[in-house]
Amino acid sequence: MANGDLTKNKETYSPIETGLKDHKEYKKKLTPPLAQIPKMQHSSWVNDRLPEMLWAVLIIGNIEREDALNFFHYVGKFASEKNEFSDVTLSGLSNLSVDQLKDFIQHLLKYSDKIKDTLSPLLLYPELPSFDIWQELLNQPAPDEGWNKVVNGVSKTLDHQSQEVTDCRWIKVLCLILGGKLKLSSKDYAKRILEYPNFGDQREVRPSIRAMEIGMETASNNQDTKWSNDFWKQSYESTDCIPEELFGEKTKKIQEELSRTIEDQKKHYLTEIQRVRNDLISHFFKSCQDTNVNPRRENSFGIALYGLSLFSEIIIYNASSSLTGRIALRSLVENYINFKYLLKKEKEEPKIWDDFHSYGTGQIKLIYLKLKELSAQVKYAEIEELSRIVNEDLWIEFIPINLGHWENSDLRKMSEYACVKDIYDTYYNYTSGFVHGTRGALRTSIYQRCLNPLHRFHRIPIFDFPMMPNIIEDSIKIVNKILECLSESNPSIEGRIKLFSESKL
Repeated sequence: MANGDLTKNKETYSPIETGLKDHKEYKKKLTPPLAQIPKMQHSSWVNDRLPEMLWAVLIIGNIEREDALNFFHYVGKFASEKNEFSDVTLSGLSNLSVDQLKDFIQHLLKYSDKIKDTLSPLLLYPELPSFDIWQELLNQPAPDEGWNKVVNGVSKTLDHQSQEVTDCRWIKVLCLILGGKLKLSSKDYAKRILEYPNFGDQREVRPSIRAMEIGMETASNNQDTKWSNDFWKQSYESTDCIPEELFGEKTKKIQEELSRTIEDQKKHYLTEIQRVRNDLISHFFKSCQDTNVNPRRENSFGIALYGLSLFSEIIIYNASSSLTGRIALRSLVENYINFKYLLKKEKEEPKIWDDFHSYGTGQIKLIYLKLKELSAQVKYAEIEELSRIVNEDLWIEFIPINLGHWENSDLRKMSEYACVKDIYDTYYNYTSGFVHGTRGALRTSIYQRCLNPLHRFHRIPIFDFPMMPNIIEDSIKIVNKILECLSESNPSIEGRIKLFSESKL
């Protein structure tokens, strides 16, 4: 199959999207306004109704719009003269008698040879309703040329709000009106439809056409989707997938950016990390006045150095466009929120650092005892090392284990308390998906679109390793915020990671 015209429709429409404030919350579930309507029925243009208007889809996708609309008016006039032709869906037409259907098809073909040629790809579908009658009157298409015409039509009519889709939905509505099956409330309203697209404000007319078309479909309660299912099934079986990565610009741009800057950036950031890290270690020793256990100092410097270590691994292993990089970014965000929370909470509860320290030790104890009981031979940790860490500050028998959250809270509430909810909303939910392997992460990293419109742009696995937008600047932002937290308790610490772009100024 030739690829045909895969260019997407250039006319775009602003999507109708309701904000979170308009969603209704019930038992931790946010429901959008439309989904709150009782007995709301879903009706899909793409899945169910596009195949039914395939003849119109072929016309609008392969003929200049003005000529196509003139032809649609020609069809509408026929429906006004013979009321039996009010339903111009393929299934609706198949309910006509043989003579009536032949009369309709012959009327279409009389318009011009171009129309006859444009409609011939209907014969690529043996399951087409009343296929034998269409086959009797149409010419058999050349396969490649025929599939290209189907691609052209479907590619322009997949967006249910596109201009071409509205045109196809309009001819469906027009025939219902002219065939006496649909009454309109006023002459002005009727004129907008009858003289479409030359009368009225089209910004109002187009949505009203789409509403009428879907309203009539819902009212008829037409659940017969056999032809629609057959159409999409054969379209898939007869044409090849077109992986997005072969033609998409996103992956190409990411790869070009990596190859162009990766070595220079790596050298810059590793130098920056080492500079800041050495500064932190120096300040650690300067602030160390004795060998008493000091949870505040140990965990403050620990979080900061841990953040630098995470960032260094993103750089060293070129993980900035990978799954691992997003998991590391999530960890950075959690560390920052914890740090910010601890600094604010200590003003009310001076022992909060002790609680944080004790909780962490208890978690190590829990892991140690579980592995010991299971006699587990794991490679990620040494049992003896865990035992030594657990017993560092206090004998293990005196160390409690907290099975809940260390603050009996959750990170979202902690971010609100610490006044950093914006960071939580911006980074945490998204990156958490990569830790848990939820839908967003799987779709972003594992799947790509098939660019074949006859496959409904379905999702197929990415053949190459995942390449996603670079997280270096996001990571630096969080790392520097962690360093800002450290400087709150150690004002003399001023080191921050400088962006690569700043180094060239």
